[in-house]
Amino acid sequence: MNTDAAPLRARHLAWLVALFLLALLPRLYSAQTLGWDWDMPGSFTLVNFDEGGSCRAALDGFNYSTFVGHQTIGIAAALGYSPPGGVAGNAPAAKAWCHSPAHILIARSYSAITGALTVVLVAVIALQLVPAQPVVAWTAGALLALSGFHISESHSGTVDAPSVFFIYAFLAWMVIAVRRASLPALLASPLLLVPAVWAKYWVFATFAYTALLPRRAWDYVTSGLDPRRIALLAVATGVLFAVVTNPAFDLAGRYPLLAFFYLLVPWRRVHRPMAILWLLVPVLAWLVTRVDIISAYTGGGLSGRFGSGYGVIGWHKWLRNLVNLPAVLLVGLSLPACLFIPAGIRALTRRDLRARAWLCLIVPLAVFALYMAFLAPVTYYRHYLALLPGAALLASLGLHSTGWGQRRWFVVLFLLWPALLAVDLVADYHRDPRIELRQWFDRHPRARVLTSFYVSPPRQYARNSRLFRPEYAQGDAAPLRHADYLILSENWYDTAFANELNGPLTGNTARLVKTTPAYARFYRTALAGEHPHLRLEEALDVVNFMPELVIHRYFYGTFQLFVGDIRIFRVVD
Repeated sequence: MNTDAAPLRARHLAWLVALFLLALLPRLYSAQTLGWDWDMPGSFTLVNFDEGGSCRAALDGFNYSTFVGHQTIGIAAALGYSPPGGVAGNAPAAKAWCHSPAHILIARSYSAITGALTVVLVAVIALQLVPAQPVVAWTAGALLALSGFHISESHSGTVDAPSVFFIYAFLAWMVIAVRRASLPALLASPLLLVPAVWAKYWVFATFAYTALLPRRAWDYVTSGLDPRRIALLAVATGVLFAVVTNPAFDLAGRYPLLAFFYLLVPWRRVHRPMAILWLLVPVLAWLVTRVDIISAYTGGGLSGRFGSGYGVIGWHKWLRNLVNLPAVLLVGLSLPACLFIPAGIRALTRRDLRARAWLCLIVPLAVFALYMAFLAPVTYYRHYLALLPGAALLASLGLHSTGWGQRRWFVVLFLLWPALLAVDLVADYHRDPRIELRQWFDRHPRARVLTSFYVSPPRQYARNSRLFRPEYAQGDAAPLRHADYLILSENWYDTAFANELNGPLTGNTARLVKTTPAYARFYRTALAGEHPHLRLEEALDVVNFMPELVIHRYFYGTFQLFVGDIRIFRVVD
């Protein structure tokens, strides 16, 4: 036995190194090349305005998590590029330094490396959870390595890719510690929990400790419940939390949901104390969400920032939240991979849902998915990134639990599809419409231009440019008519408004969450070519060929990762 174990470990190490390199190369290439030479040789243009946010927070110039910022600042200092004196506490100076090309390059490279290491961690977790099938680990790692969505977030100097790395470092540690029943490792786990939470306030990592509950406790809690009933009750509980915390849902709409919840509980089969607990779940949901910090995560301590009720989830926003998850998985992993996720879940249930090591991974991700579906007041696609590695593992498990996983040609096609999807998605950054917009500014050097966020003019033309507000187009539209052109970016009118200009139940502008009705009406009117003072002169579009991106564009516009369509309007009287 010992003679076979050593070569096996060596082979595993070789596979892990190969996965790391496969993941690192596309992430690091884009990290090092995006935004340079847009205006002139040696120039730099920030592609994603959220880059450097954690750095700004660490220098006391922004309200955000500081963990990743402290690290990138430390790396910069080690390389001889420390922040100059007087930057700390000076918001404009902190922004200027954190958005400098040198720091952005460091922050992006850091994201690329941590993103590639996340691929390795997924494979390590799979080797622990499915030791008899190492191919599950290699397929899951390759699937994540080739994910265009994960590549895009890993070449950006934001906190998202590093945050997911720290989350999965903690989850991997917990899986190994629980599987080996190592008390020292469990006692040391808080050292990894702190960065997992601190990097982006991912409090859901703490649910990994549910794996430490005694087997008898799990048997007692789940008495009378099969895996399907457990899943239904989990979803129903998420729905209950949503309706009791959200003022957008009236009492009349709560009672049918409450009745449905109670009908799901098999009262005769559960232990009596558990029956009392299930009976009190709605009351407990209401009491828990009265706590300020939890209320900010649910019903909205964020109202009023952009418009009317930023933190309130109306019915239309709830539906959009439910659409977001399959949209992210489809684009992040590809359609073939998503088709095997149900098979992966079935395979998991056959292995035993109560297996402690699996619980370390499944419970935090499941609670997070329920939160994003039913409670989260703000949901950008990047917020779902933590689900992607776990979903890749489930897709791989599903593939290799069927006969399709035995066909090498199919496995090759299974991985070729997301590779093509990654090329299509990541290429958007390298053919960014903002590059072509630079040429438009060169052709109109003296034009008076109003711009939205994300389409700022080159520095030499900035004196003729102003930031546009929809109020400028209201009434007699005098501020608008003083300009020659209006340039709108999809990154602003769609991303900044939480994809609310499109989608289910968004016909009533008064029900939108992240923008005012007046703002929504203006953007819709302008984009439809119906505004009396605007005539579309030029459209600079993102072009995709993979079906996942084409379908998303048809229903919801460009899959938003800070590259989007641009509309150039001539202002007319």
